[in-house]
Amino acid sequence: MGRRTRTKLFLCLLLLGILAQSASSEPLPNFGLKEKEARTFFKRGLAYYNKGEFAAARENFLRSLSIKPDFVHPKFFLSETYYLSGDWQESLTELEQLESSNKLNLIRKNRLDALRYRLGGGNRKEALEYYKSILGDDLRRFRFRNPADLAVDEEGYLYVVSFDTANVVKFDANGFPVENFKGGIGRNMEGPVGISVRGKSIFIADYAGDKIYEFDTKGTFINRFGSTGKEPGQFHGPSGLYFTKEGFLYVSDMGNNRIQKLSREGELLQEIGVGVLKQPAGIKVNNRGEIYVADRGNHRLVVFDSEGNYLKEITNSSFKKPRNISIRENKIFVADEAAGLFAYDSIAKTWSSFENFRDSKNTVRNFDQSFSVAFDYTGSMFVADFNRHRIEAFAPKGQLSSNLDLIVERVIHSDYPDISLVVHAKDRHGVPVKAIPRNSFRVYEMDNLAPLIGLTDMKKFNNRISVSIVAENSSLVSESYPTIEKALKPFLSEIRVDDKIQLLRSGRDTQTAYPFGKSMYDILKAIRSFVPEEDSQIGKSLQKGITDLLDSLGPRAVIAVVSGKDSKAAFTQFSPTKIIRFAVAHDIPIYFLCLGENGESVSVYKEIAEKTGGKFLTIPAGGTEKNLRSWIDAKKDRRYLLSFKSRINSEGGDVYVPVVVEAIFRNSNGKAETGFFSP
Repeated sequence: MGRRTRTKLFLCLLLLGILAQSASSEPLPNFGLKEKEARTFFKRGLAYYNKGEFAAARENFLRSLSIKPDFVHPKFFLSETYYLSGDWQESLTELEQLESSNKLNLIRKNRLDALRYRLGGGNRKEALEYYKSILGDDLRRFRFRNPADLAVDEEGYLYVVSFDTANVVKFDANGFPVENFKGGIGRNMEGPVGISVRGKSIFIADYAGDKIYEFDTKGTFINRFGSTGKEPGQFHGPSGLYFTKEGFLYVSDMGNNRIQKLSREGELLQEIGVGVLKQPAGIKVNNRGEIYVADRGNHRLVVFDSEGNYLKEITNSSFKKPRNISIRENKIFVADEAAGLFAYDSIAKTWSSFENFRDSKNTVRNFDQSFSVAFDYTGSMFVADFNRHRIEAFAPKGQLSSNLDLIVERVIHSDYPDISLVVHAKDRHGVPVKAIPRNSFRVYEMDNLAPLIGLTDMKKFNNRISVSIVAENSSLVSESYPTIEKALKPFLSEIRVDDKIQLLRSGRDTQTAYPFGKSMYDILKAIRSFVPEEDSQIGKSLQKGITDLLDSLGPRAVIAVVSGKDSKAAFTQFSPTKIIRFAVAHDIPIYFLCLGENGESVSVYKEIAEKTGGKFLTIPAGGTEKNLRSWIDAKKDRRYLLSFKSRINSEGGDVYVPVVVEAIFRNSNGKAETGFFSP
């Protein structure tokens, strides 16, 4: 064996050792004669845990620990059970007891740190810090030059529009290219500079070709329209565009000094800004329908109302050639191709600038020609530097300096040796991390790296919903049935073939009035047939509503129909805090349809709705309740469904198989431990 070969072998063995150490799992301990039942109860508890039956799991883990108090595995899973049940303080206590006995491995230590941060409230307003540069010239078949505009879709993918190479490059959440498209044979773009992404639709402004292109998010060509000229639907250098949720397309027609409002097929609906704008470039529409335009030739921003009427201008003496706009909460970010990057606080009416930054080598750098700025759901910022052919990426400081919070919600091994894992991946604030690619996951089984893992595309589940309707069984609700029917009908009339809706009757006990199905008639009939009781235990019913959704894939939600009247028994068994944490742990929003605004219960309902990502509506709600379906649809299932084939020889079964999952997201990673008993 040559020296070079021996060196390579040594490095490979060293790497494998490092990988094994970083993902080390813990086998079961040896059991004395009187301790064997501890293993039995742990096994039962784990089986319940993997089915989402947390109360039964908790009981068995506690019985296991009563026999063998130093048994680490049920202690850790007991903590996870508490967390996934909404008992976060109890979860923290179990982990801290492991910490005090020096039985926290790195994975459990990260869980403890994440839980402490969550319970402490955390800080979402973190400063941005340089993360990485994406160099267009280094990407070979994904090469781009002169990046002119950026967009981020709802899944967290970044799209870069390149002027010189006339293409669009799509990047995953970790900044790796996954798609590259130009239009296709005979319809290639000539020099695009603008992009807008909504849902599965991408619209591109081809500045050099005077056309608008439409693609889907996989880069498949859909349509194009436009030609050179001044007539309606014609363009002279389309330089920016924005596609609204209503289906309108606003196009900055730079050479014609106007904004064209079009249908998605290119039919002119309105001209805006004629005589006001000079070389309009980037354009955005806020959630009030107001239209923000980078008025490049006049060195300012111009704002129009939703009808296209001039509202105001926003100026900055440092502006030279404002090119693009990004609106984030109360701030307006402006990329000026000659002056750099600026941010305007619309509440404080103040400006700030990004003059330079330090990269990973601590070198002070600035933007040469900032053409566009965009943000993703994590608050990360991306800036297109046109002349340097690169994208500069910045992330919230805490996101880069802390680990991901990973939890394996369940292990599915009914088809052993085929194993599936349901995994939550969240940042330190508890926000689900989207679009982690398959090659950024690792699965270790008994410290052995699984050579091949699968990642299910959750999109096929995200076109269906599972909902628990919890209806308070009170006289006031019964008397107000016509109002309730009117509020629920728009939602129920949109039930699709793959949806699952159940109805729970919330009285002194919680009863299933209609099991999971999809009949609007039967659900409304069941509500009409309620025999009123008082003292509805709504907390207990909400808890059951959430529990019944745990094994469903796709968007999930609870809709509570309540009177708003005070009830002393409402949260005696399950406190509002526990309900909130239970729902948040599983990303299940709670919506309230309330008959009144009076009483202390209303403030509690509002808090639950707000903190779980739902909404509180007083019914009748003037038509707002018609949005229930779209709100629930928007709450995509952000869990990850991983799969691998077990390579453990169980030799008759009943072997505990520890599993570690690792995920990498940008400069941070996370690990989670779980396990199962082989059949």
